[in-house]
Amino acid sequence: MSGKAIVAHANLDPYERTIVVSDIHGDNQGFLETMRQVEFSPQDALVIVGDLLEKGEHSLELLHTVMRRAQAGNVYMVAGNNDTIFSEWYNDEVTDEEVHDYMNHRKNIILREMALEMGMSWQTLEEVRALKAAVPKRYAAELDFLNSLPHILETEHFIFVHAGLKPGPLTEQDRDFCLTAKAFGTQLHRFEKPLIVGHWPASNYCETIINVNPYFNRNTNVISIDGGNGLNRWHQINYLILHREHIDFGAYDALPRFRALDSQEPSKDPLTLGFPSTEAEVIRKGETESICYLPAIDLEIPVANDQLYNYKGKRYCYNMTTYCLPVQAGEILACCDVEPRGLLAKRNGMVGYYTGRYEFLSSDDLLLKKEGKQP
Repeated sequence: MSGKAIVAHANLDPYERTIVVSDIHGDNQGFLETMRQVEFSPQDALVIVGDLLEKGEHSLELLHTVMRRAQAGNVYMVAGNNDTIFSEWYNDEVTDEEVHDYMNHRKNIILREMALEMGMSWQTLEEVRALKAAVPKRYAAELDFLNSLPHILETEHFIFVHAGLKPGPLTEQDRDFCLTAKAFGTQLHRFEKPLIVGHWPASNYCETIINVNPYFNRNTNVISIDGGNGLNRWHQINYLILHREHIDFGAYDALPRFRALDSQEPSKDPLTLGFPSTEAEVIRKGETESICYLPAIDLEIPVANDQLYNYKGKRYCYNMTTYCLPVQAGEILACCDVEPRGLLAKRNGMVGYYTGRYEFLSSDDLLLKKEGKQP
């Protein structure tokens, strides 16, 4: 059941800078490191464009971190679709049965964290109903914080919303559209003020070469900043630094770094696919990778076995690319994964393969411990 979106207004001009992040998804350490990287200070404002929670392992800890910072008065946040589980549950917009199913099929969710902290279980429907009664007593401050979040934040120079807006007055916006609009960066309406959104990973807008950095649609004045944190292998936390109307951007990730020992040229005619075009039929299964037929492109290609998954009765591979990055020997790159064909790497936000010799910069990287994948 939808309704009108809640709109908040703020004057951010008195602050030296406004730092904007979105889609942190339970990554408390990543959030703290991002704040260190931008050298966030009391003279700055912070805007969080939704989806603080879920997918990561530390949603409750991250919520507490943000609540503490918000006490200073310079933190602003709009709700994302992953931040509304409590309001939806307690307003009977989702049923106890749906929450029971959610808790038993999703691993990293704040309700599980709360249950574990209270020594409660969620295996049965009765246990979930007991949890529903216990949460408001133990976590009243947390629920109050989340329930107070607006859906839209308007400032002098920008508008912030988690997923998207429809043309028209802010006071007439649909709440669910603000929370769940898909691929909003491709809509055609031009907004007067720059509109900053998250929700849909910026890399999903790439048709040839994956780029994880913020997606600027200058025709529509929409900036999509979701870096896919907690969602895909090339994840990062994107941030904007706003100085009045001036915009800079950067990103943080905790991926291991390696030094390329060889140069390589970029590949031509790369193939990049995102869901739902990644449906795959395994033709010949191998030990580490399989030959798969992808109906969307009518081709058989090798896919690493750990990149295949089942969804609603069909087999898919995760978002993929065949692109090989341009690399100069000596460059430092981020390693997203180790695959039979080489390292899936990230260079200045661009994602592709590096197939030359390399050395990791940290000897304790988990990637080095993958069987048969030591450099």
